[in-house]
Amino acid sequence: MKLRSTILVAILAMPVDAASRSHPPIRPLPTPSDREMTQAQRSLYVEPVKGLDTNSGSREQPWKTLAHSAKQLKPGDVLYLRGGTYFERTRLTIAGTREAPITIRSFPGELAILDGGLREFVESPATAWEPCPDGVAGEYRSTKTYVDPEARADSTNVLGHLADSMVPLQGYKFLADLRSDNIYWNVKNKVGQEGNIYCGPGLYHDPASGRIHVRLAHTKMPYLPDADNYTGETDPRKLPLVVAGNKADSTLTLEGCRFVAVQDLVLRGSRAATVTVLGCEGIDFDGLTVYSGQSCFRIQETGALRLWNTACRGISAPWTFRGSLKYRAIEARIVSASGWKPTPIPNRDFEFGYCEFTDSVDGVFIGGVRNVRIHHNLFDNITDDGIFLTSGTGFDGVTLGGNVEITQNRFTHCLTCFAFGVGHGRQRGLASGLQTGSGVNAARNVFDLRDVIRYHQPSSPGEAQEISSHGRVAGDHGSPAWEPINFYHNTVLFNTDRTRSYPMADGTGHGTRRRVFNNIVVEAEKFPGAAFPPATADFIADSNLLWSAAKGTEAGDPFAKFRGSKPFTDSKAKYAPGWTSNDLFTDPKFTAYSADGKQPADVTLKPESPAIDAGLPIPNEWPDPLRASDKGKPDLGAIPSNLEPWNVGVRGRLSVFGSDKVLAAKVEPGPLPAATRFEVPAWKGKPAAMVVGYPAPVSELIGYAIRRQGVPVAEFDKTWLDTKEYDKYSAVLIVGSLTRAKATPDKFSADDPKRLDAYLKAGGTLVAVLQGKLAFQTPEAQVYLQGLTGISPIKKGAVPKFEILQPTHPWVKHLDAKATQPWQKAKYSGELILRTGSQGERIVGSADGQTLLYRVPVGKGQLIYLGWDVHEALPYTRDKNPTVEGEKSFDAQMKMLFQIAADVFPMK
Repeated sequence: MKLRSTILVAILAMPVDAASRSHPPIRPLPTPSDREMTQAQRSLYVEPVKGLDTNSGSREQPWKTLAHSAKQLKPGDVLYLRGGTYFERTRLTIAGTREAPITIRSFPGELAILDGGLREFVESPATAWEPCPDGVAGEYRSTKTYVDPEARADSTNVLGHLADSMVPLQGYKFLADLRSDNIYWNVKNKVGQEGNIYCGPGLYHDPASGRIHVRLAHTKMPYLPDADNYTGETDPRKLPLVVAGNKADSTLTLEGCRFVAVQDLVLRGSRAATVTVLGCEGIDFDGLTVYSGQSCFRIQETGALRLWNTACRGISAPWTFRGSLKYRAIEARIVSASGWKPTPIPNRDFEFGYCEFTDSVDGVFIGGVRNVRIHHNLFDNITDDGIFLTSGTGFDGVTLGGNVEITQNRFTHCLTCFAFGVGHGRQRGLASGLQTGSGVNAARNVFDLRDVIRYHQPSSPGEAQEISSHGRVAGDHGSPAWEPINFYHNTVLFNTDRTRSYPMADGTGHGTRRRVFNNIVVEAEKFPGAAFPPATADFIADSNLLWSAAKGTEAGDPFAKFRGSKPFTDSKAKYAPGWTSNDLFTDPKFTAYSADGKQPADVTLKPESPAIDAGLPIPNEWPDPLRASDKGKPDLGAIPSNLEPWNVGVRGRLSVFGSDKVLAAKVEPGPLPAATRFEVPAWKGKPAAMVVGYPAPVSELIGYAIRRQGVPVAEFDKTWLDTKEYDKYSAVLIVGSLTRAKATPDKFSADDPKRLDAYLKAGGTLVAVLQGKLAFQTPEAQVYLQGLTGISPIKKGAVPKFEILQPTHPWVKHLDAKATQPWQKAKYSGELILRTGSQGERIVGSADGQTLLYRVPVGKGQLIYLGWDVHEALPYTRDKNPTVEGEKSFDAQMKMLFQIAADVFPMK
């Protein structure tokens, strides 16, 4: 065992230039850190081979597992992980202090690897696989079966890597794709099985048989460089593979942790987020290499988090195209700190420095984070959104996100470096436009977008086989309001910009604000865009240098015509000189430039550059890390003429131009930022359980209202919760149809009403929302429900007129009882409306007993019914724009949910 583990460590710590039997590494492999021993009140040790959890934890008697060791830690402790692989998924709930944090790190000169995957595929691949008896050539299956309760048919249930190079394996959604020999994007349904496509070496987990299938066939894509095709070993029995199953768990989870530093580790082997951070404060990640699952990091309700010198590697292989992941696997992102469901406590006070975010569909989602600094990072090979910046609002209207500083980064091979979209919370509609956060300052960045990205994949041999897709600086999904942006002192290199607009002039509607100053933008093939927003837009652009390397000398200044137009005159109403009045259209005279994106570009300025001293002063409140060093008038572009270019990436291993140029000295981070406080009640009771059927988008609003009370919510998505488990929860909510969700079971059994009655009488609460009422479809459950509510006969074909029957009830007292609410006028399916008699509180209903909002006491507990979909009132979605009336209606309905939650979960 010791020898095998030693060999394994040697494989995983293999230097970049070592031979690989699979495919050469596409990124530097992790190496041990030379960080010195940390001064500590107490040093403790873990060793995965010779350690024992019954030991003392000393250097001579180390523990074996991180899970056991973490339970022993106190403020000021340092836990050293000796070199080796720890096959475990660990949840930390530890707390240090700002003055005495807890540190978990690799021992100096050794590499500790946390692997949440299935160890047999790494340690004994020869016996882990067998030829698949009914498969295609080169297809193997696992010799064992693996049960994952979260696994679904036609879903990506496993992910993985080639362990000798850590090149990602495709996580196949369809077995037919794994078995296909088609290498062209000609599927008729990009998310379905009307046609199939082989996306490269990969894995598929069949939840019916429990077997994991693998195929490592060569790719043979003529539209890729030879070095990017897979030509390695095809027999998985001869290769160690990292295979990550279990869709629900992360390799490392920090929950409720305070002041914890995690240093110099490798983390891998997760189908979910590799690292999850929930409800934490003062978390310092430094020197990590994280191989992505669904994401590298998922962060929620956390304050004061730093990511430093960390390599975040996505799941895109050299042969992977955007469609292969987004539609045939999973739409992975690297950092997920801005989710689809707003939470009552926003993420806040983050810093990402000297990191690398690479090889994914999406990059860093921080739209819902307040106060973020992103600097000296590399963003590379991201085939959709590089940094997602839309600030939504919570469902209570509180603005989430904003005050983002993006400086001194390198962006390359990105489809959309800065992206904005609808869906993360919502953007509240105001009379002046859409509500946004406090904005983005982007300065001193280099956007090198000359080279192609893996976006468009040829659809047939007859189509051009060259990859021709290129990226852009900014864009959106669904025409939302972009965050206010100050874009200044940046250098942008395009092969061909994908917009006709003047640089950074897109997305200026909906009441947003845009300032564009002192940038250099060079097009390789055509003239820069010359379309401007209307003069009514809150937009100002001036003192930018623009140039076309191919056509720059042919037609003079392309903006001369604009400066003689009425729109130019109108622009002086907001900016006295007028837009572009100090712009230059001339060669910036870079030190080294080529239109070919595969050639390096040194965008420092030659002494004769017209960009020197050609800028306008930037407001002092706009952050500029080089303000004091830019002597004289400001130079245009990212790099002042009198300064050396800086480094980016892990330990500053690259120049901002992308060339190898290791920093001579380490750059140490400053102190952790203080976390902005957001208080919620300290709930002392049992958590709530929410059983979510289909459709049930309202569940995210209800969950938000409950969490706003400080109550944890356990969600059972498309899964029945046995009534024997109800006693674990203070309330159980059934939302949506479990039948349509194909849950088994999907309704109360003959025996369930007795257990339900006991639960309610003991003080529990059951809430049925919309089609959640259908859980009472069995005869025994129907009798029980009618016994609680009474029976109210309804005339066949009667059209209910819903009214607020108890206008002074605490749940609806804020509504105008004389005005008909929009949701009262909707047409409701008769099978979903609860019919009630004289028992209980009919709060919203019709005169003939049909009910939309109802409560009936049962012993110390209660049954509640909510019969309309508040989610339908969301005033701003992909399909509709907000109105003031719509905002008021939604707020009124959310207030009902807040008041119901406050009643069911009173603050202690």
